[in-house]
Amino acid sequence: MESAVASTTSREELIKENQRLQEALATKEVALTEKEKELVEKQEALAEKEVELQKARHTIHVLQQLLYGPRSERFPKDEPKEQGKLFNEAELTAQNEVQKAPEPAPKEPAITPQHRKKAPGSGRRRIRGNIERIEVFHELDEAARACPWCAKERPVIGEERSEEVEIIPAKVVVKVHVRRKYGPCSCDDFIGHDEPAIVTAPAPAKIAKGSQYANSTAAFIIVSKYVDGLPLYRQEGALQRLGLELGRGTMARMILRVSEELEPLWKRMKEDLRSSPVLGMDETVTQVLHEPERPATSQSRMWVARGFKVGPGSTDPPRPIIWFEYADSRSGDVAASIIGNFSGYLQTDGYSGYSRLGRRPEIIHVGCWAHIRREFYRLVSEQGPTCTAAEMVRLIRRLYQIEKDLRARLAAGELSREVFVEERKAATTPVFEEIRSWLNHWETKVPPHSPLGSAIAYALGQYRRAIRYVDHWLLTPDNNPVENAIRPFVIGRKNWLFHDSVHGAKASGRLYSLIETTKANGHEPYRYLCHLFTEYARASDKTAAIDTLLPYTLAPGSY
Repeated sequence: MESAVASTTSREELIKENQRLQEALATKEVALTEKEKELVEKQEALAEKEVELQKARHTIHVLQQLLYGPRSERFPKDEPKEQGKLFNEAELTAQNEVQKAPEPAPKEPAITPQHRKKAPGSGRRRIRGNIERIEVFHELDEAARACPWCAKERPVIGEERSEEVEIIPAKVVVKVHVRRKYGPCSCDDFIGHDEPAIVTAPAPAKIAKGSQYANSTAAFIIVSKYVDGLPLYRQEGALQRLGLELGRGTMARMILRVSEELEPLWKRMKEDLRSSPVLGMDETVTQVLHEPERPATSQSRMWVARGFKVGPGSTDPPRPIIWFEYADSRSGDVAASIIGNFSGYLQTDGYSGYSRLGRRPEIIHVGCWAHIRREFYRLVSEQGPTCTAAEMVRLIRRLYQIEKDLRARLAAGELSREVFVEERKAATTPVFEEIRSWLNHWETKVPPHSPLGSAIAYALGQYRRAIRYVDHWLLTPDNNPVENAIRPFVIGRKNWLFHDSVHGAKASGRLYSLIETTKANGHEPYRYLCHLFTEYARASDKTAAIDTLLPYTLAPGSY
């Protein structure tokens, strides 16, 4: 009986112990689950921190490159230093054998002149032939020319010529225009008719009527500021050294007057810009001190559009038109107001302000491969040519090589414009497919917020637009021509820093439009402006004058 009781007690204790152990195990499993959950959370947090660290390192690298690095985005050589030796193993082996062989007894070295090989394009350059040349004759005195024995003059057997460049500083002159006045004739016939009693020779035509400064002076001031980047206060000092007291306020008013006088020309340029089959657009920061209801530190924008005046013939060269326009914001409404009723291909970067324009049915929005490439190139410059992003840079480089080869054939007349478009499409399609496949492959393998993930996301977002450049022969893989057109403004901004008023900023935009279009069409800016100001002021029909004086309708050598 006692044995049965003991057995029952032992069994109950075992059951209780089993329950206790199961409860302890369940508690341990819950604790383990919590620990595993904490571990996963910490791993996720660590991964996020790693991504943030990558982004911070990438940002620091980009800023350092902007401050201290080269501006070019040239792809680094991706061959290891030893790889080139694989192709000349025999030569290197022979060279090593020669180095291992015992050296012969030294001989007396032969003395030979050392000629350093000149680099291509180095050395003294021929001075351009269109520069005025003045011959200065140098002669021996009579005693040096005479024979010391018979005193006869020695015969001339030739001459030696050498050139030197002399820069003659600018000088200021005052032209006194004397206009003859003629009174009435004393004959009876003159008195009986309605002829004017007094006639005077016409005054010189001036773009700024009533000004005491010549057209060439206005052109000089405008070119100095908008081509050479010289602020008006520096020009004021330079003119003072030449003896002319011309204040910066007077120069500013002169620039504004020229801008106002050429109002019909600005309208025609904008109309021709909107009729271009393709447009490129971009914008940059500028500052206006005295802007209504805005602090002086506010950022405004100078917008730039680049198009073409295309002739009716299939072989007529397109003439570039570059348009600058000031606005107080970066809103897409500004871009819409600039292009107006434009229909065709619009090439821009990935800024969202252009997206609404791309949704218009008459506009085909084209992207920019340079902006796509830039994000990957920054990773290559940071991590080296063997990193993952380097493959994308190589693929994009193939697009540019195709463009270069086909453009050379188009320029040489080997391809028509239609055939150029067809061959470019055929050559780039396989590369586009490789790029899309690469992006899709790596999109799921890298953290989306890492530098590489961000570059891939941007490329995928721009891909459909970026491949559209192959549809028109005037389009190129990138929007760099527009960015290059902005560069003179950016360089000038480093000198004059800001605009004083909205009126001045608008005038600057118009004059930059004229200057950059002039340069793009092969004109020398100062010479062109002198011609434009004189002929436009002289013309009685301004509309007809504009047709022949625009920089993209006037041949550079015709005036």
